[in-house]
Amino acid sequence: MATVNLIHYTRYKPPDEKDPKYPIVFLIRNNGTNSHIGTGIRLETKYFDKTKWIKNNAPDITDHHFTNAQLHSKLADIQNFITELTNSSEIYSLTASQIKKRYLSKKEKEKYDFNTYFKYFASTKKADKTKEIYLYTLSLIEDYASGQLHFSDINSKFLRELELWMNDKGMKINSIGIHMRNIRAVFNAAIDDEVIDLGLYPFRKYKIKKEKTVKRNLTIDEIRRFKDIELAGVPGLSRDVFMLSFYLIGINLKDLSFLTKKDIKDGRVEYQRAKTGTHYSIKLEPEAKKLIKKLSGEKYLINLLERYQDYDGVKKEINKKLKDAAKKAKINKPVSTYYARHSWATIAADIDIPKETISAALGHEIGSKTTGIYIDYNLKKVDDANRKVINYLRG
Repeated sequence: MATVNLIHYTRYKPPDEKDPKYPIVFLIRNNGTNSHIGTGIRLETKYFDKTKWIKNNAPDITDHHFTNAQLHSKLADIQNFITELTNSSEIYSLTASQIKKRYLSKKEKEKYDFNTYFKYFASTKKADKTKEIYLYTLSLIEDYASGQLHFSDINSKFLRELELWMNDKGMKINSIGIHMRNIRAVFNAAIDDEVIDLGLYPFRKYKIKKEKTVKRNLTIDEIRRFKDIELAGVPGLSRDVFMLSFYLIGINLKDLSFLTKKDIKDGRVEYQRAKTGTHYSIKLEPEAKKLIKKLSGEKYLINLLERYQDYDGVKKEINKKLKDAAKKAKINKPVSTYYARHSWATIAADIDIPKETISAALGHEIGSKTTGIYIDYNLKKVDDANRKVINYLRG
């Protein structure tokens, strides 16, 4: 059976033999092995008693009663940890060193409160925009409940009241849902990292509300009209960017803006999506090649970042002028570049392209999360699907 005791480790050779001070350690024994956890305290033998521990007047010990009480508390904590392992029967296969490692790992994770772990989790996100969204969620929580929070504070009652608070601030249901899903993601990660136990998970009782969103897509007739209408200046440029995005299966404006000629390989666009890190490989159809030639830049594949100072300027101006272009095409929708992606998917579904192929084309996982990682989906199916969508658009 595993044991732990506080000892004066006199077998340890002191660094200064003229002033022999030996460490006070918690000695763990199990299965014929032993390991120790240091306390940071070193004393001469005359200042330590096996039963009473640190004696009065021990050097560098301001209050030996207080220090002994702290050591008693730490010893009880280690004993409780060993008891938990014993109750789960894990203890019988562990060495003393492994017990020590597990205990120290647990204590390290316990340093995290909800706020600090939330910040850590946000820092793991690759995309800057994603980090910003998570940190904005945390700022809302900190506005609602000031001070450091523990995971145990974030229960279903807390979430319901936080939802009401955000609602009173004028936030819409789906906006609130984004922040609640961010909180849920933090809890899931904390459980996976064994920072908290599953029993603290509050989303079994609290359900995230969702409001049906208005579809952001154009009909096939609207896209045909939009494609063919005569447009000059920036509205025309914006329409061409929209159509190029459509021909490239709804490529995100940011990813499109930063493409270079080196990203064209063997007649395909090869890139990593900035938002998710997902790799895309899209065959360049003649319609896309024609627009790339028309919009060609010197440094970039198309000239948006050479026309405007930065990407924020590109995004603002293109989406603004897209709405002007849409009005001229008698399209009564707040068209943005994001409509290209939704429109491609909607049209693909309308012409009976399989859902799995549409998911693969959009970079979504196929089937479950696990199978989605391992299936090498046939790119030819995606290429054929894109050609069918474009042919349908051409009538």
